[in-house]
Amino acid sequence: MMRKIWMILLSSLFLQGCFFQDQNSTIHHEDTRFMMDTIVTIETTGKSEDTLKSTTDKAFAAFQEIADETDSYAPHGPKDLYAINEKAGTGPQKAAPHLLAILKSAASHPHQELSLTLGPVIKIWNDNREKKTVPSRAEIADALTLTKGSRVRIDETTGTLTLMPGTQIDLGAVAKGYAVEEAAKVLQKEGGFQTALINAGGNIKVLGEKPDHKPWRIGIQDPKDPEKVLGTLSVPPGTAIATSGDYQRYYEVSGVRYHHILNPQTGWPSRNAHSVTVVTQSAFWADFYSTLLFVMTPKDAMTLVENNPSLEMVYQDLDGTLHISSGLKDLFVQGQ
Repeated sequence: MMRKIWMILLSSLFLQGCFFQDQNSTIHHEDTRFMMDTIVTIETTGKSEDTLKSTTDKAFAAFQEIADETDSYAPHGPKDLYAINEKAGTGPQKAAPHLLAILKSAASHPHQELSLTLGPVIKIWNDNREKKTVPSRAEIADALTLTKGSRVRIDETTGTLTLMPGTQIDLGAVAKGYAVEEAAKVLQKEGGFQTALINAGGNIKVLGEKPDHKPWRIGIQDPKDPEKVLGTLSVPPGTAIATSGDYQRYYEVSGVRYHHILNPQTGWPSRNAHSVTVVTQSAFWADFYSTLLFVMTPKDAMTLVENNPSLEMVYQDLDGTLHISSGLKDLFVQGQ
């Protein structure tokens, strides 16, 4: 939520020794672009520079298509999110395919604590951020009335979305993760690479087995010190990782930090965690859950994760204590 508003200060994850170059034949290709208000890097290794470049370009094209469809701040086409939001309350509107897919997936999730209709609240925080002020409780309460209940109707048969009057969808909590996953699908479809890593501002997906057969190693940034890590994850190919943190995008007023991850129930920045990292197979769901779990208490977040065999988590609470799910016992090394 609100991930699009503040400039990213630091990526929530950074990589350790993920790529190398075989002096005889392996080629390393890297391309970095600015998309979806963040830095997106795709790194690949393989045998042909031309093939790696072509495949990377296609992955970036898919990423850009999703960026346009899910942008709530600027118009790109009649079926994209900006246009849908503009026509809230006017009946069914034809929607772009990726937009429909994201909303359908989110709507099917049993935990609806993550709201994708916080647009009216996000606008208030955006305006106050520009002025370095804090909104009133009344302002937030009024805006929250436009986010409650069933605000969006999805009709897959007609490919349309119907928004209730005043509804504004914001996909900042999930769009980058979805784009990373779709870009990974393009790489896998095109082939021609040995290993690949996609990193969109800390939303990461790794593909391919390294020639030394060792796991991919990814460090989780310490929220209080960008030069340090909370620990290092060792993960297999196909893993997706995402981190949500109160240190990524924020502003301060009178010494109080107002960060970008809002509690959908209150409309105010969540005050349960400093950082939540999710490890799973889908970059979309990694992004989704990292935000969802961030607004939950450590106890509730851990209960959810331990009851879902496809999820793992590293949760740092406000006291700095790490809560590590059981599946990461042998994969997470603290402080390295």
